[in-house]
Amino acid sequence: MKSFSLNRNERVKKKKDFNKVYNSGKIIFSSDLLLKLHYYVNKNEEYNGVKIAASLSKKTGKAVWRNRVKRLIKESYRLNKKRLVEKASENNVELLLIFSPNRLSEKKNKKLYLKDIMNGVVDLINKVADNI
Repeated sequence: MKSFSLNRNERVKKKKDFNKVYNSGKIIFSSDLLLKLHYYVNKNEEYNGVKIAASLSKKTGKAVWRNRVKRLIKESYRLNKKRLVEKASENNVELLLIFSPNRLSEKKNKKLYLKDIMNGVVDLINKVADNI
């Protein structure tokens, strides 16, 4: 498997998985409070991997802006996922992660770049890796 890819097997897609994360998962915030992460740890005998999604409500901004934020979150995760994936495979843990904005909105952050999102995503990845 490529270390810097993000294929369809690494995405949270099923409604059942989303409900599992939102109902019985935990929430953590990035240190700059721009992003929040809902995550669910499933301790299995076999390693199923780390799956992610980015979720934004319509209140945060228009569709073009929301899609850009989702792309930036997925890209910054893709570039920094190595530590988290290794830690999860060591402990035989399946992780479901859902990133969402906490203090991000189109009104406050008209222009967003990868460097703006990257620090929060890396911070959240490190926090989850330490909690496994």
